[in-house]
Amino acid sequence: MVEIKDMIFTRSEDGVLIAQEIELESLADKPKVKLKPLTRGKIQEIYALANSDNLDDKAKSDLEIIKNGLVEPVMTDEQLTDLKPNWAVALTTAILAISLDIPQSEVASKTKEAIENEEVALKKN
Repeated sequence: MVEIKDMIFTRSEDGVLIAQEIELESLADKPKVKLKPLTRGKIQEIYALANSDNLDDKAKSDLEIIKNGLVEPVMTDEQLTDLKPNWAVALTTAILAISLDIPQSEVASKTKEAIENEEVALKKN
């Protein structure tokens, strides 16, 4: 029989999700960062932003993933908005991977597929 501990994220004594040291597989030198997973509720919140018709909300969705999942290095909001695209993608991919318990490569593949579908839809309009 399955145990509850296998179904939930581990939290510290003060109730905070425990961070993990994760290698950013999509970057050439595969640097390590400390990330914490996103809860189902937080993912749903961010998904709603990503699927909004408001362009500001869509842009905010990636930043929200990183803001809620990146533990170390600590970055200010200003630094997050200046984040290089390859780093933003690597961090977002890794955070979603640990949150959904799937490999980073699978998240990257699904992201690429979603972007391609969006480009096709834009070309139709």
